Amino acid sequence: MTTISFINMKGGVGKTTSVVEIAALLVKEHRKKVLVIDLDPQTNATLSFITLDQWEKIKDTATIADVLGMNRGSSSREEDFDINDAIISNAGGIKNLDLIPSHLELTFLDLDLGPVPARESVLKNQLDKANLQYDFILIDCPPNLTLAPQNALIISDYIIVPVVPEIFPAIGLPLLVNRVRKWKKSFRDCNVEFLGIIFTKVDRRYTIHAEQMDALRRKKIIHCFSTVIPQNTQVSKAVAQSKPATIVFPHCSGVESYRNLVKEIIRKIEE
Repeated sequence: MTTISFINMKGGVGKTTSVVEIAALLVKEHRKKVLVIDLDPQTNATLSFITLDQWEKIKDTATIADVLGMNRGSSSREEDFDINDAIISNAGGIKNLDLIPSHLELTFLDLDLGPVPARESVLKNQLDKANLQYDFILIDCPPNLTLAPQNALIISDYIIVPVVPEIFPAIGLPLLVNRVRKWKKSFRDCNVEFLGIIFTKVDRRYTIHAEQMDALRRKKIIHCFSTVIPQNTQVSKAVAQSKPATIVFPHCSGVESYRNLVKEIIRKIEE
């Protein structure tokens, strides 16, 4: 089982879109069984697979907030909650793609779990107990390194960093790399490594995009995937249907690029 966290300290970089499309392509075209864990309180990955009405029905009883044992006035403490109860099988009608949905209250995770011993390992403990069988677990992390992404990184094999090739999104990359490396020293069991940068929302008409991609490749802070993801409106439109663009617009330029990217990711993991 390969677990990959998608993270960037900057929001709006195509992180959620990358998780959703890569997950769908792994299932549909590579016959993998995939679990998506939505750790971002914005719940965008969740609503890319299920409708708002579906989420409303389970949001107070079976989300990642319950898995992490947030005290929301219910009996969902971590030691009592079975992670299987939060898994939506075949999310969005996509066979072999399962989802653990997010919750808005993840915003307060650090406050709720502040006094909890080994609070960075709550998700790991839940997964260890459940012994889930997947080829890939993909985790959509919020744009920070607080408790939610810390829980993700401890269980992850790799980190993928989506980056819009502009000045401000790229500026935080060295900070992210340094903070993760420093953080790992506190957790001997954490072996997560950076798998690479995905350049997203690329517009070839903008000189700054080409310049920033070249600059990051030359710096070799971490590996940069050769496949780039173009700015594509159809990928954005798919969210309105609570479906990945891979399902709704399978031949649009954005999906074609993600299709190539998934092949590249698999090759990189198998090296």
